[in-house]
Amino acid sequence: MVYDPDLNLLYVGTGNGSPWIQAERSPGGGDNLFLSSILAINPDTGRLVWYYQTTPGDNWDYTATQPIILTDLTIEGKTRKVLMQAPKNGFFYVLDRASGELLSAEKYAAVTWASHVDRATGKPVAMAQSDYSKEQKLILPSPAGAHNWQPMAYNPDTGLVYIPAMNDPAIYERRKDFEFIKGINNQGAHFSEGTITSEIGDFDAGEAGGFLLAWDPVTAKPVWRHKLGDFIFHGGILTTAGNIVVQARDDGLLVVYEADSGKVLQKIQTGSSILAAPMTYRIDGVQYIAVMAGYGGGPFGYFPVGSAVEKYGNEGRLLAFKLGGGTVPLPDELPPLGPIPKPPVLTASAETLAMGKKLFTKACGECHWNINGGYPDLRRMSPEVHAAFKDIVLHGQREPLGMAGFGDILSEKQVEAIHSHLIKLAQEAYDGEQAKK
Repeated sequence: MVYDPDLNLLYVGTGNGSPWIQAERSPGGGDNLFLSSILAINPDTGRLVWYYQTTPGDNWDYTATQPIILTDLTIEGKTRKVLMQAPKNGFFYVLDRASGELLSAEKYAAVTWASHVDRATGKPVAMAQSDYSKEQKLILPSPAGAHNWQPMAYNPDTGLVYIPAMNDPAIYERRKDFEFIKGINNQGAHFSEGTITSEIGDFDAGEAGGFLLAWDPVTAKPVWRHKLGDFIFHGGILTTAGNIVVQARDDGLLVVYEADSGKVLQKIQTGSSILAAPMTYRIDGVQYIAVMAGYGGGPFGYFPVGSAVEKYGNEGRLLAFKLGGGTVPLPDELPPLGPIPKPPVLTASAETLAMGKKLFTKACGECHWNINGGYPDLRRMSPEVHAAFKDIVLHGQREPLGMAGFGDILSEKQVEAIHSHLIKLAQEAYDGEQAKK
């Protein structure tokens, strides 16, 4: 949200509903106000002054909670007080912030769910490819969006907005076995990384991944861009009056660009995957750029191959830079993963294992992907953790470490089923390692 002192308005971006898929959430259709919208609220009265819905009837988790920038722009010879946002849905919006009038909405990334935004109605024109209520569909953007929470930045000197953007196709599929369970993820759909097919039209598979985009909000066109690699999540943006743009990346590089041209001026290896936006300040005439170094957010369950977090781990640090500063000290490299511990003997029935798999997917799999990432790979549980599994999951034994208890939504029998499913996964992984010896 952001406050406008000139108009005494508070602008609030809203997210999607649950379940994600409208066929489950609202079978009758409709816009589903006020999902994925920008609301202008009078903070003195709490009353709504105007609203603009970026994604009516949202099916794809295309939230409008991304950062909002306020400025004045000269559009068609007239100075307008505007609001700018690059939400998940892939369109860059410029709105008159006094009235909510749509001034422009153009694609800033690859988009296949809608052909365009109709200026007369202000609504996106959805395409058939966007409807996955009856069969799975490959759609751009993914639920991660074309821009996530990482801040974009506006430079009034260049007139450009700098966006940490991404092209990320995903296969969306309605859950045929959807069942509402209070207190856990009830999105009613699941998705996976998509294979590029003719369904995405003329989208170039080589363009998948993250990129830094310089966007002109007056002409509603890109000015320059840099591809950042195959992975989608990189750092937020800083731009300064010194005609520079600064962004950190998942590979640990802090990169300085010329703001007007996009020319790369400097690359600094930090040894940390960074998602935060840098900031700048001055002390005794010396300018500094500082950034919170560390990885997190939605992709925390997976450490990308070739990333700094995969190589060095996720040691949180505050890094500060100045002209003529020293070399950044790199963390020690992580040691190789050890072997999978031998799991307990599996005694559960096929019925219990099936129940455990379903419950794990719905209640646990949002974090525990059982791959190299920020959350524990539960195939690698020690004998001590296996012994304490019920107390950890039901009673929150490790709540101070961030693992909440699920005793309010899971029964002891259900937790035992989940544990059995994990023992089965661990046994399969253990047997696979033993077979290679």
